[in-house]
Amino acid sequence: MKNSTPISPSLEDYLEAVLEVADESGAARTTDIADKLGVSKASVNQAMGLLVDRGLIEREKYGPVFLTDSGDEQARAVSRRHHTIKAFLVSVLGVAEHIAEEDACQIEHVVSKDTMNGLVEFMERRDAE
Repeated sequence: MKNSTPISPSLEDYLEAVLEVADESGAARTTDIADKLGVSKASVNQAMGLLVDRGLIEREKYGPVFLTDSGDEQARAVSRRHHTIKAFLVSVLGVAEHIAEEDACQIEHVVSKDTMNGLVEFMERRDAE
């Protein structure tokens, strides 16, 4: 059963973690996801079930997790927002790297598409100069 409702910020974090810890074959282990996010394996398993229901990941019980095409697209979008926001905070505002990392994790989930598009355009123009 595919669920097309928007996913929560927490599930976006899980998607991004799957993308970041996946190996060359695209597989991510539950343990690695739990370590990355600082959560229990039980929490990861619960979240993975919700992502399976939405058609964003595939997995076999006790096996590795793989992003679907749709899951990969969403995970990359979240990652791009995160990295763009962090780069802006560090390079434009001079925020310390560790603080920018934490803030970017929060901001990436609440910023509007219009604001995010403007920020991406600003950073791309700035990097091109």
